[in-house]
Amino acid sequence: MKTTAVIVDDEEHCRIALGGILERRHPEIEVLGLATNVPDGIKLVNEKKPQILFLDIEMGKQTGFDLLQALGPDQPHVIFTTAHEGYAVKAIRFSALDYLLKPIDPDELSIAIGKASEAMRTPQSPDQFMALLKNLAQPNGPDKRIALPVADGLELVNVDEILYCESDSNYTVVHQKDKKRLVISRTLKEFEDMLDPAQFIRVHHSHLINVKHVKKYIRGEGGEVIMADGTNVAVSRRKKQELMDSLARL
Repeated sequence: MKTTAVIVDDEEHCRIALGGILERRHPEIEVLGLATNVPDGIKLVNEKKPQILFLDIEMGKQTGFDLLQALGPDQPHVIFTTAHEGYAVKAIRFSALDYLLKPIDPDELSIAIGKASEAMRTPQSPDQFMALLKNLAQPNGPDKRIALPVADGLELVNVDEILYCESDSNYTVVHQKDKKRLVISRTLKEFEDMLDPAQFIRVHHSHLINVKHVKKYIRGEGGEVIMADGTNVAVSRRKKQELMDSLARL
């Protein structure tokens, strides 16, 4: 039995290239239709009810995320496609959703389709899309929040309330001002990618600190910082100048 899919992309050569790879290497995928913009993409998905949606991120004045918001929770398995590895890709990665960078590599496409086939049995969680859309919004102002995946859903955390993030293998412990700790199944590198580099610095392989909550810097080869909760965090020698520059800007 075939797996059904649709492609939503505003660039003709990208639609043709992806369709061609699917035809040659994945005869088990039946492409039910193509759309070139968000309104047509919404209509196509609602009409055809595909199992997989290959979704371009940048489409003129709208984005694939606009399409997802319009579809609501009842969505096919989404594989994003994009030519730009920017903040959006970091947010997608943080939400543990699939994406392919253009030009699409046939082997990477095969891996994404394999994951999609597995996911048909355990569908993508609406929480993943909620987290993605929330993190993409990136509001400015005092209530800048990040959506973190926790065991029973999502925890919305004010970025300014985070003191520091501490690596624990493939998990990260997020320490907050109220002494609350959250253990998140994302690496410290993923947090480093998601959080504003002007405010959060990876001072050591195991610590990403919020410079707004540094209470004291103690000189040394790299030195160390004392955070607002009294925690001492070592600073690597190569990160010392970056930290000094950030503290000077406060």
